[in-house]
Amino acid sequence: MIMKRAEMTARKNARKRNSNIMMLLLLVAAAVAVLALLAALGGGDAGGEVTITVPEGATTADIAAMLLEEKVIDDSQEFLARAKEAGIDQLLQSGVYIFTRGEPLEDILSKLREGLRDPAAVLAVPEGFSIYDIADLVAEKKGIDRQVYLTAIGVDGRELPLGGSQGALDLEGFLFPSTYDLETEFDVDRLVDKQLETFRLETSGIDWSRAAGLGVTEYEALIIASMVEREAKVPEERPLIAAVIYNRIREGMKLEIDATVQYALGYWKEDLTVDDLAVDSRFNTRLYQGLPPGPICNPGIESIQAALAPASVDYLYYVATGDEEGHHVFTSSYEEFLAAGG
Repeated sequence: MIMKRAEMTARKNARKRNSNIMMLLLLVAAAVAVLALLAALGGGDAGGEVTITVPEGATTADIAAMLLEEKVIDDSQEFLARAKEAGIDQLLQSGVYIFTRGEPLEDILSKLREGLRDPAAVLAVPEGFSIYDIADLVAEKKGIDRQVYLTAIGVDGRELPLGGSQGALDLEGFLFPSTYDLETEFDVDRLVDKQLETFRLETSGIDWSRAAGLGVTEYEALIIASMVEREAKVPEERPLIAAVIYNRIREGMKLEIDATVQYALGYWKEDLTVDDLAVDSRFNTRLYQGLPPGPICNPGIESIQAALAPASVDYLYYVATGDEEGHHVFTSSYEEFLAAGG
């Protein structure tokens, strides 16, 4: 049978359409399979961003329920177990988060632990900041007078967690460096209470009993940690600087630490003048022997650990080398100290 050209063209087009439909169906089936696989691997329905607000005071179980409801995870018990295994089930942060359905649990927990939130809604306090630095931060963020914060950090009515801190002048040293929520209805006293509670939580695993073996109270160890924090620029030098402080105390020498002079001035400055060194303050360890009456900043965990486990060395002096990293030369000889630029 001879087929007319129009009929042949029609049949050819029909075959082409059928082929396209089959290809489309195969692509759809493949996409469905991929989405199912992603959901199985990622712990939740794959794809799609979800914004979740974790309120202040929410428990880990509360957070798990919110994530489950929004299909970010598909097993709340596994979430709770993984948080507990990681030791962070009591450390998850409040705030506003954006999650992607199908994210690995490790990434979800990391965000909640680190507090990846809107920068405008949080107060990030770095290690080594003093009460004056924090007051400036709060004033900048919330548009209030810095004195409001400085008034709020009084000890009255607050129980301090370290032995020997009964005579503390204020909460300097206890305002743990971390990231804190700044609620819309901001309350400076609540912020300070949260900082103090964070200190308790973050230092709960530290063996403060080591202080007694070093001849100091727990609070005095915190004072030493604060000096280490301000003086050390290179992490591995923290135990060495702590050792110098303890050695000079044992030898009856003045500590002569520049960071204490800066604190006495009320601000940090790199180059101290003769007049600066003569500022009459109990915090000025160039004038007064022994430890200052309180911490000079709020130290991080590493500096606290160094203060409780100083290096076993006989160094009495250190002087900055002047390199970009901030290394020091350490020595037990005054002549070598002078030769190094001391």
